[in-house]
Amino acid sequence: MEHLIKHIAAHFKTAADTLKFEPIQHGVRQRHNVCVLKFDTEKYLLKQYDMTTPVVDAGHTPLQIEAAVLTLLHDKGCQVPQLIWKSERLHALLLEWCGEFTLDALVQSHEKPAQSITALLYTVLRELCKIENCFTTHAAQFAPYVFRFNAQTTLRDLLEQGKKVVGYLSHLNNNPMSSAETERFTDTWNRFANRLQQAPTTLGNLDNNARNIVIRDVSPFFIDFASIGWNWQAMRLVQLFNSIGAFLVPPLETGNFVSLLDRELVNTYAEWVSTHRETCPPAEVAARVDGHHLLFYLSVIHQLLQATAQPEATESRVLLEAWGDAQARFQSALTHVTDIHLSDDLCTNRIREMIGGFSA
Repeated sequence: MEHLIKHIAAHFKTAADTLKFEPIQHGVRQRHNVCVLKFDTEKYLLKQYDMTTPVVDAGHTPLQIEAAVLTLLHDKGCQVPQLIWKSERLHALLLEWCGEFTLDALVQSHEKPAQSITALLYTVLRELCKIENCFTTHAAQFAPYVFRFNAQTTLRDLLEQGKKVVGYLSHLNNNPMSSAETERFTDTWNRFANRLQQAPTTLGNLDNNARNIVIRDVSPFFIDFASIGWNWQAMRLVQLFNSIGAFLVPPLETGNFVSLLDRELVNTYAEWVSTHRETCPPAEVAARVDGHHLLFYLSVIHQLLQATAQPEATESRVLLEAWGDAQARFQSALTHVTDIHLSDDLCTNRIREMIGGFSA
């Protein structure tokens, strides 16, 4: 990124040699498209974009999308980085420094993460709700930057995949379902799927994971808004509040899957949705979150099974390098499926009981 230095120096009206670059590490890997820029006593995030062509119908590039989205969110009081400088010609943004310790890394470094950062998690939830409300209130201003993302097709594929994973798990433990059990499971799964598919989508970020929440002091900031679109907010919540721990430990060690959601947090979110967005009861919202959480970890299991079945495939090598011991990760994901109950929803908990019964 040295070729950017004279342009940024001109913005700050200073000599190029007063600016210093420092790399940013993501666990054991160095980030290639972002770095720290130091000027005087201040730090900034410098980001350069690999994708430089338009990606939405209105003709905007990822840089233009992220610059516009961050500016509007920041102006409305959301916890996102302030835009300092941009160059569309050089495909680069300079952003306020919000820290480099992500929620993902913070969770992986604690022995009992959820209990030790409870106050922070409620702050993250409040800020997420504020961002959701901003997207809803100003949907017309965000419209030119929206991706043509088919949420229904994506969810349908995840549901089909999850259903197959349940069937595979029954055979994996030499305890295949009988025809009567299969019929009951299919009926339960269809009702489970219908609830998730019939819920309304909301406008928001399409890149959601615990790495995209950065902690500065005790304040969370949401980052990476180069793609926005319509999706289920319950799915976003699950993606943001689950730590994957990819590439955060040395190659011979294994990180953990850590869910930061519990009933109290989910109920707080459900009450907010019922008050500010929908007229449905909080129990319905909680059931959706619970369902997406179950589906999230069935998808994780699918990825692990696929990677171990085809270990030489490029995608498999990357995943296994990122996640470490596949067997330990599989057991962790399975535990998240069977042991985490975020609602009293009958269908979701029946599916859990069925899966738990395969290895009983």
